[in-house]
Amino acid sequence: MSAVTTLGTKGEVRAELPAHRYLTTERTALPESFAEQTVILEHLKDTWLEHLLRFFKAAGMAERVKQARGAVRLFRLAPSYNAVITCGVLEGLLFAALQRVRGMRRSVHLMYDCLWYGGNKFKRAWMKYCLREVDCCVVWASVEIDRYSACYDVDRHKFLFIPHHHTTQRFRFEVGDDGYVFAGGNWSRDYRLFLKSALTVEFPCIIATNRGKELLGSVNIPQHVRVVAATHEEFRQLIARSSIVVLPMEAQHLHAGGQQTFLNAMFMGKPVILTDPEGGRDYIQDGVSGRLIRYGDEEQLTTAIRELMMNPELRFSMGEAARRFAAPLTTEACNTRIWAEVERLIKGRQQALNDNAEGV
Repeated sequence: MSAVTTLGTKGEVRAELPAHRYLTTERTALPESFAEQTVILEHLKDTWLEHLLRFFKAAGMAERVKQARGAVRLFRLAPSYNAVITCGVLEGLLFAALQRVRGMRRSVHLMYDCLWYGGNKFKRAWMKYCLREVDCCVVWASVEIDRYSACYDVDRHKFLFIPHHHTTQRFRFEVGDDGYVFAGGNWSRDYRLFLKSALTVEFPCIIATNRGKELLGSVNIPQHVRVVAATHEEFRQLIARSSIVVLPMEAQHLHAGGQQTFLNAMFMGKPVILTDPEGGRDYIQDGVSGRLIRYGDEEQLTTAIRELMMNPELRFSMGEAARRFAAPLTTEACNTRIWAEVERLIKGRQQALNDNAEGV
């Protein structure tokens, strides 16, 4: 991939850019055509105030202050760019709110990584206020389109499903089959549900989470189940050597998660058992490339684990189907679709401005 033009924290442009210009806040893989037009902002450094807040154990407040500064920086720089691409965090939402003052002359704004969980009525009102000024919110599960639209009372056409991506290209791993069941992740996991099934199947199991105390509490762990904390590299290697992967997702949330974990597993040829059928239907074909289990159905989960662990041929056929599906979903392919959508939005905005000018 060719080098991406960068911009310093003071706003100095370090290379001449083509006509259509994109500003973003995250380093990411892009094809050459888009990379040459994209400016990536360097991460802001902590101010003395943020250092002080972190010192007094107020890291959350420090991060919010920093993201507010980031939103102001984006607002200041945005007029020089056709489009701004942000994550769906506070920085992106505040930037959207600030853009209201610019009306139709504002830059196109697309958000991705929209990992939202609803909130109280004040949070929902705030989200609605911000999202009205965002041109597109990319979601990783199609079910989130209707969920977010209903929760925040925003037109569903603001949302676009684009398949997520695996991240196996950044890590080295060795694929094998060591005869254990893997379950892992830190957020929205119901490991108590998984352990109920693990008690009856008695195959070796590994749970990889850095939030074990919080998610498992005082639950008794069977002898054949091992709970470990893992780095990103160790996490992926544990997936690579497993026989099957179980993601006991809590399916009742507004945001449907786990895509990166199960896509990495699928790319490695592992059949995945997922307990969020609505969130996983865009990626896993039940009975073909994995299993989609009703959340909370302990008996169905137990049966699926036992069926796959006792049938190597079935594991292999499902794993191969999973690998074929996941292989094209690279980070670059995902971002190419996002940037292509931004290009479409820019052209639509320019056409709208031209139509308004002709109508005057």
